[in-house]
Amino acid sequence: PQGDDPAAVVGGLYAIGECSCVSVHGANRLGTNSLLDLLVFGRSAGNHIVNSGIHQRSHKPLPKDAADRSLARLAQLDASKSGDGSHVVADAIRAAMQTHCGVFRNAKLMAEGVQAIADIAGQVDRIHLKDKSKVFNTARIEALEVDNLIEVAKATMVSAEARQESRGAHYHNDHTERDDQDWLKHTLWWREGSRLSYKPVKLKPLTVESFKPKARTF
Repeated sequence: PQGDDPAAVVGGLYAIGECSCVSVHGANRLGTNSLLDLLVFGRSAGNHIVNSGIHQRSHKPLPKDAADRSLARLAQLDASKSGDGSHVVADAIRAAMQTHCGVFRNAKLMAEGVQAIADIAGQVDRIHLKDKSKVFNTARIEALEVDNLIEVAKATMVSAEARQESRGAHYHNDHTERDDQDWLKHTLWWREGSRLSYKPVKLKPLTVESFKPKARTF
């Protein structure tokens, strides 16, 4: 979102698949289930890039500090002398999420989960990379993946704990009904300060009839 416009277009920025949040699955969007998003919107993005960029002769220059954070992550791993391996921290993240953010959740469990993930985040900063080699170093890749994994875990845990209703794949034992009046909105998690904001759900498609939210039943 930019300013007061949550649908503002940022030229040259394309979000596809896991990160795009286009809601083709509604609120029942389960992990690793992004094939539909990838095929439809990947093709759409590719076509748009070709059609809009083929006549583009220049590009905006990158900021001078564009690579600073990436280089700092690599330097931190290279400088590590002690600490847990990436697999230990990854296992801790998985265990915390399975315990506190499973299929059935309640307020107490999720509040504990927010704190548990925050504590594990400190371990991520102290990951020790034993193998410092630069070529075909899968240990380095795994350490970088854990750095990304903790961010996704924080976003999921904080967002779930804040949503006091049941919707789609989020079943809250303390709030078993869907609350369209207060919670028919997308949750946005911001890494800076681990804060949340929200944007409206668009229920009116461009080319077909409007559709309404429905209960998740089997």
